[in-house]
Amino acid sequence: MRVLLRVVGLALLALVVVPAAFLLEAHREIRQLPPSLPEQGALLAAAAAEPGPQRVSWLNTASQAGRGSPPVGHPVFLLEWADGRVFAIDTGMDRAGAEEFGALLERLMDVEPIEAFGSVAEQLGDEVDRIRGVGFTHLHSDHTGGLASICAGRGESVRVYQTPRQAELGNYTTRPGRTQIEEAGCGGFERLSGGPLYAVPGFRGLFAVEAGGHTPGSTLFATRSGGTTWVFSGDVTNFRQTLLDNEPKPRLYSLLVTPEAPAHLERLRVWLAELDARDGVQVVVSHDVEAIAASGLPRHAVVRAGR
Repeated sequence: MRVLLRVVGLALLALVVVPAAFLLEAHREIRQLPPSLPEQGALLAAAAAEPGPQRVSWLNTASQAGRGSPPVGHPVFLLEWADGRVFAIDTGMDRAGAEEFGALLERLMDVEPIEAFGSVAEQLGDEVDRIRGVGFTHLHSDHTGGLASICAGRGESVRVYQTPRQAELGNYTTRPGRTQIEEAGCGGFERLSGGPLYAVPGFRGLFAVEAGGHTPGSTLFATRSGGTTWVFSGDVTNFRQTLLDNEPKPRLYSLLVTPEAPAHLERLRVWLAELDARDGVQVVVSHDVEAIAASGLPRHAVVRAGR
C-alpha cells in the first residue's frame, strides 16, 4: 500500500511540477525579449515614402461576446496593391476551429456561444486566389487557423513572412499555431531582415516590428493607405480603450493563461497610444471588432457575409 501511495503521490506531483516548469520557462523567456521599437518618426516616414497598398480592409471569421461585455472578434486584415496582389495579416479561424475554440471558452469563462462566419477562403470565394503573402501578429491558433484555407491548392503562390523572433522563438502556447502554418501547404517561409523596422519584400510600403510582450514572436505591422497610417497591434491589448487607457490585462490571464511580460506590454501600450494620437495614424487592436468598425477601416465585401 505504501508503494502504491508513493507512486500515486509522485504521479500527482508530476502533474503539478511539469506544467509549472513549462510556465516558468515561458515567463523567463518572454521577460528577456523587450520590444525592439523603431523611432515613431522613422516608421511614419518610411510608410509615407513608399507607394503602399491601394486598399486596406477587413473581414471577421468569428465573434464571441461575454455576458454584458463587447464581442471579441477574430478578423483578417487584407492589404491590396494596385496590381491586384493581396497580403493578409492574420488568418482567423475556419468554422470547425472557431466552434472548438468557442466551446472551450464557454467551459472556462462566462461567455456566449461563438458565432462562426466561415474561413477566409469561404468568405472570399475565388478572390482568395489573389492572396500572395501572409503575416501573423503572433502564432496563437485563433490567428493562424485559417491559413490552410488560403493555401489549399495554391502551392508556391503563397508565402509566409516572419521576423527573426517569430521564425525562431515560441513556447507551448504558440506551438499549435506554428504546427498549423507548417502544415498549411503554403509556398514556404521568408525570414525578414533588417530591423528594427522590417520591410516586407515584394509588398512595398508594408513594415513589421518585433514587439514581444504577448508571445516571443509577437509582431506589429504598419502601412499607409488612403491618407492613414494603419498600425496593426495584435494582442498587445484585447480592446482599443484599454490600450488608450494604459490598462493591463487581468493579472491571472497574463500569469497563468498566456505567459506575458507586463512591463514590456506597458511600454508597448504607451508607445502605441502615442502613435495613435498623431494625425493620420490609426492603431487597430486585433480582437476589438467594434472599434475596428468605428475606425473607418472598410469591411471587405465577401461572398458569404459575416459580422
